[in-house]
Amino acid sequence: MTDEHVINRETFRRSGTQTTAELHITGGVRAVEQHDRHWSWYPILIGGSVKQLSPLPIQRVASLADAVGLTLFGGDQQSGLEGPLVSRVWTPLNGANSGGLQPADVWRAIAGNAHKAGDTDYALLARHLSYSLTAAGIRLRDTSDDHHAQLTAAIERREKSGARFANIPLQNLQLAFHSVLSELASARDYIAASLAQQLGAPAKIDAMNRFKEWVTADSRAHMTSGPVVSVMLAAYDATSADPWLHHLTEYRNLYLHRQPLGSTPTPQFLIYETVEHDGFTFPRISMPLDTSDPSAPGMDALTRFIQLYRAMTSLVKLAADHTSYDANPPTFVVK
Repeated sequence: MTDEHVINRETFRRSGTQTTAELHITGGVRAVEQHDRHWSWYPILIGGSVKQLSPLPIQRVASLADAVGLTLFGGDQQSGLEGPLVSRVWTPLNGANSGGLQPADVWRAIAGNAHKAGDTDYALLARHLSYSLTAAGIRLRDTSDDHHAQLTAAIERREKSGARFANIPLQNLQLAFHSVLSELASARDYIAASLAQQLGAPAKIDAMNRFKEWVTADSRAHMTSGPVVSVMLAAYDATSADPWLHHLTEYRNLYLHRQPLGSTPTPQFLIYETVEHDGFTFPRISMPLDTSDPSAPGMDALTRFIQLYRAMTSLVKLAADHTSYDANPPTFVVK
């Protein structure tokens, strides 16, 4: 049941603000909103000159991204452009038609409903989970900002396709990826802790490794067949078909504890490339992971970490479907 809140009409005020919206695509590519839900893809190159490709519906933006080896992964709405303090609202996307309530918003609603029911411990875990999901998405947006800046600079320098280079701002990318991995690992532990609480585990079972040890004990083996627990344990198992949660854990431990992303055995670098498609030249930037990477050697880092982020959001959506608390957010009515 949705919790409804009434706002007094006499005290309700409306105001206008200047806004803009962009779609974020891997490689540093963007699509800016025009009108009637159409977008302008940029940059493309025609005869060496920088141009835009428009108007495109979002489905066309997504399919074009796929065609040139890129991924549409988020939307960024900026408001308050008339003043000095701009607000940005980031919406992760898993395809062209993936809008709606985000997992972070769902878990914020669960937190509110759990708190209202008096379960403050579960409410706190749900609130932490919501925060980590939001933070991981924003940090992916930040890496996209850095990619876009690097792409713009490479085009201005007239780099040749295949050129490799490094610079001081590259560190911004590396640090943002560290944050992505840290927040995703935190989300992993909050989900594990919330499951442990639902199953009656002691309070000390507050992280994924402890949860696995506790729930797989012989006396509790029957708990491992639950719809969320089974999926989570499979993803954490290095021998499973898709051990993405194990890979996330390995990344987090590697880059945050043993070997920072900017201090890999071989020097980190960016690659500027162009792809020909439908008579246009599509430029892009990538940052390949090291050849010694534990699960995706040589893959573009942003693409790889988007994969892990999307896998995490799928898991938390599943967990939200099986929580004890309502996942509907409150509604506000002006009367």
